[in-house]
Amino acid sequence: MLRFIKSTSRDIFYIPALFLILLADVPAETPETALYRINVNKKYFIRVAQSFDVNIFVLAAVTFVERTLNHDWSDDALDVILARSGKNSSIGFCQVKLKTAYWIEKQLADSSSMFYPGEAYQHILPASRSPKELIAKLINDSLNIHYAAAYLCIIQSYWQRAGFPIADRPDILGTLYSTGLYRRNGELRLPHAHPKSNFFGEEVLKVLQDSLLNLDP
Repeated sequence: MLRFIKSTSRDIFYIPALFLILLADVPAETPETALYRINVNKKYFIRVAQSFDVNIFVLAAVTFVERTLNHDWSDDALDVILARSGKNSSIGFCQVKLKTAYWIEKQLADSSSMFYPGEAYQHILPASRSPKELIAKLINDSLNIHYAAAYLCIIQSYWQRAGFPIADRPDILGTLYSTGLYRRNGELRLPHAHPKSNFFGEEVLKVLQDSLLNLDP
């Protein structure tokens, strides 16, 4: 089977290497590389965590686990190409999916939404006017971190309003960050008193317990 990708100019280019890349068992980013890149972007983590009232270490730990579990060099090579061809690929530093980014923008702006986190966050990420504009935002490391923080903020505030605060449960925040607030069948994951973490969430907690991150101002 051969794969094809449409460029933005609607021309079709044959890329035989893509088939091999998608099938290859490409190793994820190493912890050392992930820590280095997070440290390079430390100023963004500090500022963005404050803007969205989320724990900076949870934000960084989620990013670390995302990069060491789900990110490799093929993501940098292909994610934007796939997004521009209409695929819902994960883009950028925190690997934010295109549809998730649209959803985040909508929740921040819609005060009638059950996921609306509050007026304080309403104008931080204005709605994108096109997929091209949104992709350009997600390519930017600083803005990409904004979307990750906004997602954690939405998750956190949604559970808080339901009477089940999880701000001090990085394992559950990480779990919901990875699974999303909806199941594959479209069913909403309702807040409750005894949430359980998945592997992603457990890894987020482990990163924090092992004190791997140094993000002091």
